[in-house]
Amino acid sequence: MHAYVIKTPDGYLYPFADDVSLTDDQSLAWHFLSTREAREAAESRGYYDGGFNILRVEVEQDKMNRSDS
Repeated sequence: MHAYVIKTPDGYLYPFADDVSLTDDQSLAWHFLSTREAREAAESRGYYDGGFNILRVEVEQDKMNRSDS
């Protein structure tokens, strides 16, 4: 299935310790189900248009890196 990840100049957003952090490893990135969900997450963390890219990736459903919140 496909999902979306957020790439910022600082790295990929990923869930860490009940919050969000950054990583250089795309395989650890937080997976979003839609571009809208990804955009809202990026903007809620202070990244705005031009400050991030949303990348479509293929991922197995059981390997999705998602937040419960």
